Amino acid sequence: MLKKIYKGVSALLLFAALQSSVFAQKKPNVIVVLTDDMGYSDLSCYGNPLINTPFIDGMARKGVLATNFVTTSPTCSPSRASLITGRYCTRTDLVWPVGPGEKPCLKDAEITIAEMLKPAGYRTACIGKWHMGDYGTALPNKQGFDLFYGMLYSHDYRAPYVQTDTVIKIFRNTRPEIYKPEDTTLTDLYTKESIKFVNASAKEKKPFFLYLTYNMPHLPVGLAAKKNGLHSAGGALGNVIEDMDGAMAKLWKILEKNGQADNTIFIFTSDNGPWLNAPKRMFEDGITQPYHIGTAGIFKGSKGISYEAGHRVPFIVYYKGHTLNNGVIRTPLSNIDILPTIADWVQVKLPANTLDGESIKNVLSIKGYNKPHQPIYYVNRVLEGVKDGDWKLRVTVSEGKKLNELYNLSEDPAERVNLYDNPVYQAQQKHLIKLLAQYPG
Repeated sequence: MLKKIYKGVSALLLFAALQSSVFAQKKPNVIVVLTDDMGYSDLSCYGNPLINTPFIDGMARKGVLATNFVTTSPTCSPSRASLITGRYCTRTDLVWPVGPGEKPCLKDAEITIAEMLKPAGYRTACIGKWHMGDYGTALPNKQGFDLFYGMLYSHDYRAPYVQTDTVIKIFRNTRPEIYKPEDTTLTDLYTKESIKFVNASAKEKKPFFLYLTYNMPHLPVGLAAKKNGLHSAGGALGNVIEDMDGAMAKLWKILEKNGQADNTIFIFTSDNGPWLNAPKRMFEDGITQPYHIGTAGIFKGSKGISYEAGHRVPFIVYYKGHTLNNGVIRTPLSNIDILPTIADWVQVKLPANTLDGESIKNVLSIKGYNKPHQPIYYVNRVLEGVKDGDWKLRVTVSEGKKLNELYNLSEDPAERVNLYDNPVYQAQQKHLIKLLAQYPG
């Protein structure tokens, strides 16, 4: 009798397991590729005449390319924290890039995309650059990632670029695996590890979330550009960008081979704009040149500055049957929208803490969808601006004096003419001042 009961229970458990497996396989895989300091115009599909990026251009043709996507912060750590949590950086306490051993870090209370997806049966991996804290609960394995393979900072945390006693290491989870990795190896290392991860997910028939964060084209690129076989018309910058493009193509071919590609959400973007104001220390290696830095097209500013060049970056999304084909989105979008959009597509519960982003699933999938996006705030260590539709207000301090700027980004995307004191636009000025005072973060 007991054996019959045991067999009955076993059969039920097996049925439940099979049902769970089938359910899990129906969930889409998610890949977020994040480049480092890539300028708005560093890809051929965004107008670069020299750099050849056939894979990412192809994804844009099959899916959606956005021309008005911004990161809510123009520097590494705060931008990454906002992307991974869907929250403004002032909520996460990561308002500026953190160095080795520094106290600010991604707090335990934050809920990342990985932590949101794990209860739905997802395998999760962060492969590449982390840069959101190097100790305790800030480490990737404590923030929902089953696998971490990469480095905890940028690859410039070494002499002569940064004076530090820290040795750059590639970690596998919490253990160093490679000390002082060569710049030429980074893109290949991350891609090979990503391929291993997606193959293992296919074998286990489980959906996956891959957060693939390449180091390039953050300075220095000169050494990485010396990798054999790289001969871009775009020089050293083109070499490292084309290398990443080829690496993503290899990864996607594996997904196609495994039958995973048609059920994978692919998102490509950058953490902030190009480091056009890079300090002198970045050029003291005898190799790095100012023209190794990417460009932001018509946009004004740089990484670390709250003009558009520091915030506006490439954003390409492809999800077969769910995104527009060859779609170009010109309405405002932001990096804090990525988490709620993934949740909407995957149909998982949103984190319980306050989110600042909104799902843009309909924008990406419905032609002509025109519901206005909520205001987007610009946070550069402190709150410095707000954009609502075509209009942007920027409030900063310059040489000890308050600087107020008002721009119509549709008429003047290069932010050349400050309309703040123009009486014709007082209504827009007052509206944006009111919005700035309502900053939720």
